Order: sequence, then structure tokens, then C-alpha cells
Amino acid sequence: MGKGTGGIGGGGIKRIGAMDTENLGELSRYMRETLGVRMERSLSRVNFEVARAMSGGIEAMLAEFPGIQAASLRLSGRMNSGASYAGTTVDGEILLHPGVLTSPDAVRRSYERDVRSGYHPRGTGPENIIIHEMGHQIEAELLRRRIPGKTPEARARRAEAWRSGVVASEIVSKALDRAAPGWHRNPQLAADQIGRISRYAAADASETVAEAISDYYSNRRNARPLSKEIWRVAKEELG
Repeated sequence: MGKGTGGIGGGGIKRIGAMDTENLGELSRYMRETLGVRMERSLSRVNFEVARAMSGGIEAMLAEFPGIQAASLRLSGRMNSGASYAGTTVDGEILLHPGVLTSPDAVRRSYERDVRSGYHPRGTGPENIIIHEMGHQIEAELLRRRIPGKTPEARARRAEAWRSGVVASEIVSKALDRAAPGWHRNPQLAADQIGRISRYAAADASETVAEAISDYYSNRRNARPLSKEIWRVAKEELG
């Protein structure tokens, strides 16, 4: 990881979501027509059950953060190097890795090992792969608002701001001011708070944000203190 329709059933109205689809065609239509999220042809390279679960996570996070413009998002199976589950770009592509996301069982076993080792937050599961990437898209959405436009110059400026983690650093700083007052004078306070989220959270500010969002999404009031504050800041920033 790096950088509705309705039907009648059971005497009432049943909401249909991404997880109710039965094949990639249905899933693609649902995501495009209901949410506005584009699904690229390369997604056919990813195990369907895994792709569906990842799509369900996008749907859930768009409900949590409606300020993320779904029309900016597209899901693909274009990641083909490294050992990461997935990656994302500042312009809205979320790339799944077909060679890693081979089956639900394989993904579950791998992710559970990550949690046991402390690499990802305890209390999270395989679905948090996409929650993490949507955490990156919170940062990306704020950058798209700050530096709008599709010109080469705008794209280059966004890409540079994304690489340097400007927005992520701002989010983490605001959250640390609340979770660990005095961290400016004692950087170890910040390191301790970040390290409590996960080992991957310590990689850089962008990963801190994404891992904190993942932590809070799954653990809520049991999430780490900094994760709670990062979630709150993200809510405030996205409006």
C-alpha cells in the first residue's frame, strides 16, 4: 500500500450495494452508475471476490467522507511491481496488485501476518487495504482542491505537493497538537504517538494519515489517540 438501487425483499426495502454484485460487469455498472467511480478493464486481472471487497470499501469510505469526489476515482488492476497490496495516485487512481491479491484466503493470511507483526494497526482486516488507500485519497482530494485544473502545470504542481506530503504533514501536525501538546519541543512525543498506530505509519506523513484512517475506521473509540484526531481533522478539512 503506498502512495443506490433498491429492491423489495423480506417485507421491506433492501439496499443493494457493491457487495451484492455477482460479477465484474455488475460491479462495474454499480460503481459507475450509483457512485460515479470508474472501473478500468485491467481490474479483470484481479480475483473478483477481492475486487468486490475493495469496491465495497470504497463505497463505505465515500459514505464516511462524502467530500471526496467519487468522479475523480477509478479502480484498476494495473499495479504490477513490488509486494504491496495496492497503491494510489494524486489524480484518483487506486491500483490493485493482481499478483498479490490472488484470493480472499491468501489476502487474509498475508494481512493477518502484517497485523501480528505490528506493520498494520491491530483490529484491522483485509478490507482495510482499500480503507488505507482511501485514506490517501483524503489527502489527494484536499490537494485537488488546493491545486485545481487539468493543465500540465497544475498536474505537475499537484504531483510535487503529493511527493513532498505537504497536506499530510499539515493534517498530522494539527492532530499532534491535540493528541500530544508539546511535541514541537519534544519530537519523541510525536514519534511515540505515530508508532502506536503501526510500524507502517512511521514511514512518512502520508502513511501516518492513511494508517490512522484505517485504524479509526475499524476500531472507532478503541483507535489510538492520534488516529482519532487525524480522523477528526480530515472530517474538518473536507467539510
